[in-house]
This record gives sequence, structure tokens and C-alpha cells, in this order.
Amino acid sequence: MNNIIYIIGTCHGNTAGFKVDDLYKQLLEIKPDVILDESPIDNKWPMMDWLKGCADYSKKRGGGEAAAVLKYLEDHHAEVLPYDIKGRNDYFIKMKFFEKEQAFNTACSAYFKQPSANPTASYLFGLIEGMGRRFGFHETKDKRTIFDINSPLCDVQVETYISLIRNVNKAIFDLVPEFSQYEKDFGKMMNFHARRDKAMISNILNYNSRFEDKTMVVLCGYFHRYALIKGLNGSQSKYRFRLVTELSS
Repeated sequence: MNNIIYIIGTCHGNTAGFKVDDLYKQLLEIKPDVILDESPIDNKWPMMDWLKGCADYSKKRGGGEAAAVLKYLEDHHAEVLPYDIKGRNDYFIKMKFFEKEQAFNTACSAYFKQPSANPTASYLFGLIEGMGRRFGFHETKDKRTIFDINSPLCDVQVETYISLIRNVNKAIFDLVPEFSQYEKDFGKMMNFHARRDKAMISNILNYNSRFEDKTMVVLCGYFHRYALIKGLNGSQSKYRFRLVTELSS
């Protein structure tokens, strides 16, 4: 096969440091033959319609990576394919993950403002909040550039943050009985994130086997990047591809 696979972490819209146009410039530099989009593998929408819908939905934040792909396709040919876990969107709707996440965040915000809050739980919660603020995870004011979020340092930061969230919240659930109602759904959310990473890796390898001597770009929210790199790195010889994880400035 001898494909080249680039893993490019993105924000799903413009931030203070990350601009969708910077992603477009990377596509111009790489000139991919195949672009893998973070949409479910069983996506029933035609790919161009899906990209246009995503770009319109994210227009307030610069159109997201879909806008960069559409701009690239205006005068370049590339096959765009989905690679996220099967049934992702239906699962999100069924489980109401985002609503439950917001409910838990609201409950934490109210509880930890109380003087009577468990001091150990407060300390642990402060670790998560402090790391999130320091690195600007998911915030539009985040100043990190496309090169920053595609660096080994950011990969380590994200992996550490996700591990911290998983372990710290487990401890908080034990310390604060009021939060027990959120524990089961929190576990499902974290497990689904890991399942998505595993499915993405499998789908990328399957696509790799379909192409010969092609340049492929995998676009992923940067919270998935470290896991994709880890999962693919050891498979390069077996599946005959070269993995590229750093961008040229």
C-alpha cells in the first residue's frame, strides 16, 4: 500500500489561536488524495451535503474543519470519507450525553461554591478546573495555534487531562453522595470516548488497505489525536504506511 497518513488535530471552529484558514493552508501544503472526516462511518448523507451542513452549523465559529475541506475541494480533487464510530450521532441523541454533561457541570459549580463542600473533593475538582483553564481546553479564547495543538506536548497534556478527569471524578463520586446520580452516565461517556478512538483506528486501517501510494489526511478533534497516533504508530510496518504527526510551518 505504501500510503502516507497525516494525523491533524483540529478545533471544531476558530479560536484565538486556531484558525480554519490555517487548516486550509495545511491541506494546500500536503495535497491529500484522501481526506478522512470525523463523521460516523455509517453516515447516510452524501459527503458534500454533510460537509456543507457542518460548515453552516459552525459558521459562527468560522465553519469548522468542514469549511477548510470545502475550500480545498474548490480547486483540488480528493476523496472525502467518514471514519468515526458507527451510530455515533444516534447514540449521542439516545444517551443525551451533552445535556447530562451540562447538568453535572451545573451541579458541580453550585456544590463547590458552598463553604460546606467536602474539602478533599474541592481540592480534586480544583485540579481539573485549573488544568482546563491553564491550557484553554475547548475555549474559544485558547491561544494555541494549529502547530501547538499538533505537537507532542499537547498530546501529553490532553492524555493527562483525560486520565485526570476519569480518575478524579471517580474519587469525587465517592466523596460526594449528592453526585451519585451522575456517576453511571459519566462512566458511559468516558467509555464511549475510548470506544470511538478504537473504532477510528480500525476504520483508518481499513481505509489504508483500500488505497495504494496515496496521501491521506485524517482530521480529528485534537482530544482524539494522541490516541490515534498511539494506536497507529506500531502498525506502520505491518500495514505498510508511513505516519506523519507533525506539521510543516
